[in-house]
Amino acid sequence: MTAKSENKKQLLTVRYDADVVAAFIATCKGWQTRMNDALRDWIKTHSPQDDN
Repeated sequence: MTAKSENKKQLLTVRYDADVVAAFIATCKGWQTRMNDALRDWIKTHSPQDDN
């Protein structure tokens, strides 16, 4: 049995460009986790103030 993640998931609706979604879906099962990981990596190197 696997341990539950300490990070709770939040269900929401977002819009991404079709080519971005297609690229992640092309990586097969687990693509949503990989997209989440990519966003988490981006957060590590960017602060919210960088985009203002």
